Amino acid sequence: MNSIYKKLAMLLLGSILLTVNAYAQKKQLKQFEEIVAQAISKSYPASVRMWSFDVKQNQRTGAQFSGVVVTADGYILTAAHTTNPGTNYKVFFPDGKECIAIALGRIDNPKTPGMPDVGMMKITDQGVWPFAEMGYSHSLLAGEPCISIAYPESLDQKLPTLRLGRVAEVKNQYGFIRSTCKMEPGDSGGPLFDYHGRVIGLHSAIDVGEDQNFEIPVDLYRNYWTALQQEITYTDFPKLKDSVGKDPLAATLLQERKQKKLHPNFSKHTSNSSCLTLISTTPSGQQEVLGTLFNQLDQQGAKHQFLVTKLSMLGENPQLKLFPECKLAVVAKDKENDLALLAVKGANHLSGGIDLAKVAVGSVNMGKLIYHEKEAGKLVAGVLGSEIFSLPKNTSRPYLGAMLKFNSQPALFSLINPESPAGTAGIKVGDELVAFNGQKITKANDLVPVLIKHWPGDEVTLTWKNDTTTFTKSLVLAGVKKSASNHPAERIEGGKSERRDGFEQVFAHDANVKAYDCGSPVFDLEGKFLGLNIARFSRTTSLALPAAVVLQFVKRSI
Repeated sequence: MNSIYKKLAMLLLGSILLTVNAYAQKKQLKQFEEIVAQAISKSYPASVRMWSFDVKQNQRTGAQFSGVVVTADGYILTAAHTTNPGTNYKVFFPDGKECIAIALGRIDNPKTPGMPDVGMMKITDQGVWPFAEMGYSHSLLAGEPCISIAYPESLDQKLPTLRLGRVAEVKNQYGFIRSTCKMEPGDSGGPLFDYHGRVIGLHSAIDVGEDQNFEIPVDLYRNYWTALQQEITYTDFPKLKDSVGKDPLAATLLQERKQKKLHPNFSKHTSNSSCLTLISTTPSGQQEVLGTLFNQLDQQGAKHQFLVTKLSMLGENPQLKLFPECKLAVVAKDKENDLALLAVKGANHLSGGIDLAKVAVGSVNMGKLIYHEKEAGKLVAGVLGSEIFSLPKNTSRPYLGAMLKFNSQPALFSLINPESPAGTAGIKVGDELVAFNGQKITKANDLVPVLIKHWPGDEVTLTWKNDTTTFTKSLVLAGVKKSASNHPAERIEGGKSERRDGFEQVFAHDANVKAYDCGSPVFDLEGKFLGLNIARFSRTTSLALPAAVVLQFVKRSI
C-alpha cells in the first residue's frame, strides 16, 4: 500500500509542478508582451516611409524605402544606398502626416560597396515631429530582444509592419549588427529598436537565411552626426568625429538582461491539436496543405466535424495524411477568400479541434504575441505585425493577354499576345470587343472593371467582331507571369504562396509559415482563435484571414 501511496503522491506532485510551470511560463510571456507593447508605443510614431520626390512637378520619382525620425525638428536616419545628398524626398508618418525632407550626408565607400551605408536626412517643413530616442549599439549583447518597424515594398501599405527578434551578433566581420528581425526590399533604412524602444540600428542588407539581417550600428550616426549634416557623399569615414558617449541605461541593461521576462519559454506543443495535414492530387502530383478542424453540435447533440483549408492548394480526392481511412467531402468553396470547407464523414470522431460554440474571437492588435499550429500540436511563435487591412489583387490578377486601344469607343483591340488566352481564341488586332460574359462593352474603359472581378483559371465568354463576322467563344483566364529573381528575398525556404493577395481582410504576422503551412490556425497567448494562415506573402510577412471571416464562411456553409 505504501508504494501505491508513493506513486499517487509523485503523480500529484508532478501535476502540481506542471501547473506551476505552466502558470510561470504564461506570466513570463505576458510580461514580455507588455515590454514589447511599451517599446512600440515609443517607437512606432517615428517610423516613416519615403521616396524621392520632384517638388516642382509634385510627383514621385523613386522607389519606396524606410527611415526613422530621431529629433523633434526632423532629423531622419536611414541607409546611404537609398539617398542622394541634396535630393528631395516625400516622408509619410504612420498617423498620416506628410512632409518634405532633403538628403544630407552619407558615407558610401566604393572600396567596400554597401558599407558602412550610413545616411541622414532633414525635414524641411516647419513643425514638431514625432521622434524616437537614439540608443547605443556599443552596449548591446547577443540574445537580447529587438524590434523592427518598417515598410516592405511588396506589401505596399501606408502603415508599417512589425517584426520581433533577437540580436544575433553585436558586430559581425563587416561591422554590422546581425538580427533575426526579417527584412526585405523597402525596409532599407528602417529602424531596429531595443526593448526600451530606442533606435539601435538601421536596416541595410540581407542574405538568404531568414536570420541573416544586417543593421547599421546607431553609434556610427552618433560618431559622425556633425559631418552628416553636410550634403556630401563621403567615400571614407569623415575626419570630423563626434563622441558617442556612454549609454545612461548601461547599468540597467546589465541588470535586466538575465531576467526571465526578457527570455520567456515559448511552448512548442499543445495537447489539444486542431491542425491536420491534407493530401490531394493536382496536375503536378500529390500536394500537402494544412487544415483547421472545427467541431459543432447540432440541436440533437450530435457532433459534426469540418476542416477549413486553402482552396487554391486543395486538389482532387483529398484525404488526411494521418487518417487515410477517414472520409472527406468538399462542402463549400469561397474563391474570394481562398477557402474550402470539408465535412469529416463517419461515426469515429477526430480528437481535438475548435468548438464553434465556444469561439470568442480575439482582437488583432499589432505587437501581440501569437502562435500558429502545425500538425501533432506543434506550435510556432510569432508576433502580430499589423492590424487588419485590405490587400488588392496584384500577383493574383487574371491575364487575358490583350490590350484595348486607349479610350477607344467602340473598344478596339490594339495588342494581342499570340500565346495568351485571347491569342489562342483567335482575337486579332483591330477586332472590336462587344461583350464580356454577356455584359455589353461599349468603350475600352469598360473591360478592366469586369475582368478584375475574376481569377486565374476562371472560364469566361467573350464576344467580338471584325468587318465580316461576330465570334462568341469561351476561354480560360491565365495568371500573371511572375518575373524570375535571384535576390535573397526571393529565395525563402518553402517559397511564396501562389495565391497571396486579393483579400478584403487579412492581418500580417512574422511567424515562420511555409506555403504548405497555409490552412493552419493562429491563436493568441490566451488560446483565442485569431484566424487562419492563408498565404506566405514574402520573406517578412505571413498573412492570415481574421477569425470573423473564417467563422462567417463556416457558419454560412453548414
